[in-house]
Amino acid sequence: MHYFFRKVSLFLLACPAVVWGQSGKGNYSPLPLKDLTSFETSSPNWTIQGNITIHPSGTGKVKTQSGEGILIGNPGAVITTKLKASDLRFYAEFILSPGAEGFLVLPGGQKVRISDSSKLKGESALTSGYAGQFPTQNAAKAPGLWQTIELAYDASVDNLPNSARLNTLSLNGVRVLETIYLPGSKPVAEGHPLALEVAKGTIAFRNIGYQLLASRKPLTLAGLNYKVYSDQWDSKEYSKLDHEGSSAALTQEVTNGMRQFHLVYEGEMEVSEAGDYIFTTIYSGPLLTLDIDGKSVLATGESTSQETHQGLANLTQGKHKFKIHYSRFPWRQPALGLRVEKAGIRPYDLHTLSSLPEPEPKPYISVNPNMRPEMVRSFILLDGEKSKRTHCISVGSPDGWNYTVDLNRGALLQAWKGKFADVTEMWYERGEPQLLFPAGLKVHVSGRSSLAALENSNTAWPDSANINFLGYNINPQGYPVFRYALGTATVTDELVSNGNTLSRTFQVQGNSEKPLYALLASGKKVVEIEKGLYQIDDQFYVQTDKKVKPLIRPAGGVQELVLPISGTTGYSMFW
Repeated sequence: MHYFFRKVSLFLLACPAVVWGQSGKGNYSPLPLKDLTSFETSSPNWTIQGNITIHPSGTGKVKTQSGEGILIGNPGAVITTKLKASDLRFYAEFILSPGAEGFLVLPGGQKVRISDSSKLKGESALTSGYAGQFPTQNAAKAPGLWQTIELAYDASVDNLPNSARLNTLSLNGVRVLETIYLPGSKPVAEGHPLALEVAKGTIAFRNIGYQLLASRKPLTLAGLNYKVYSDQWDSKEYSKLDHEGSSAALTQEVTNGMRQFHLVYEGEMEVSEAGDYIFTTIYSGPLLTLDIDGKSVLATGESTSQETHQGLANLTQGKHKFKIHYSRFPWRQPALGLRVEKAGIRPYDLHTLSSLPEPEPKPYISVNPNMRPEMVRSFILLDGEKSKRTHCISVGSPDGWNYTVDLNRGALLQAWKGKFADVTEMWYERGEPQLLFPAGLKVHVSGRSSLAALENSNTAWPDSANINFLGYNINPQGYPVFRYALGTATVTDELVSNGNTLSRTFQVQGNSEKPLYALLASGKKVVEIEKGLYQIDDQFYVQTDKKVKPLIRPAGGVQELVLPISGTTGYSMFW
């Protein structure tokens, strides 16, 4: 799902952690924040503003600017919504001052902790995301950066009186809690408000959204007809019709146990409520496609263990023709499922239960550094790129600061904090994708070469600099020190964890024909907070020596933070 933000005037680019008017997210209904009329009562410790500035170290005062879209709270009275809810999904963005503590109070009185826990080691009742059980990891960002919280909550549980269930809770896109039963919940048959509480410091919220989950089913399938073809499972075309017929429900069982097939369903979707519908496919096989009214909604490739894929369609009230094409791996149990959801509607299945048998267990294989750093060579596929990066190394530290380098380009691709690496797609069965996935809170750096020889500071940064990888050595702490040749110069590149930051040091040996530069970061907005401290969007901070002079320069639709390097030059990142 995408976030849409209003334009802001250029002068705001000079301020750190500046935010602007609310605009909502995805399939959520927004809670209006033009003023405090969305809430039961007003209190002096809560205000609506247009933007907010928070310094990550707390050396400056919290600054606000008049406007709308930002709810700002300080210690004092709890603020409750006029909205009454029971079972719901909830989403919000929030920002904290250093040391801030507060809570999101759910219907029934259950509390989710929101706090500045970015520097805490391990997980505890003080970790942001705590809800009666420790989060699986600390996914909090540093103060002054906007963060996200998203959860699915049932205010009551069948056969468990006075209990609630937190189905999922994600912090900054990292799933930190799942299926948590919360005893002591108050009965909420008629719905209760949500509440926000600030116990310490300043906490601000924007883009607050909710879904009230009803159990009605506004979309059903009718007139289902199927055709089963006996062509090879991996054939791109199919024509050998084996049998056909009609079915009362969507199921792969009409294939009568064939080991390989192409199954095509056609029928109608009867829609009683117009709106955006999210379709989720769950299957095992080489492909599954879903077309509605002749338009592709989903066209996905291999799914080995009933992985899920989603597509969105805006449907008017009435009947819509659909088509599903599914094929089976001969060596795996067939599985075909289709789930649908809409704002305010609990997701429900359009397939029969027997069409989606219990999947074969798929292990979660991870690498976790203990006493020394761990290094894993793998392929990496970045968001928005079609081709895998093939010569990559990921390095994990025992204290949770991790990164990936593309050795071909000398590029810092990504960095993350928390758990190290999910290597299931590398080491399970054949491991064909050979992809490593960060297991913690990730930030995208740039993907381009970190080093380049440029004519001058205005020269465009090359997509892939003329750089040659010379190998790496291991320093006494166990971190790799990479070596690159740029023309007649050699540059060493050392990235190490310093506990609360990821520090990087370049050392130049020899003379370069052209001046050497390092690309520290790129983003839509690079802001100098103070001398030597820069904020990259709401992703991370870059800290440099106050004696050096990085350049903030435009580059197409983004900005770049570029640093001239010679001798020994370093900087650090944190979030």
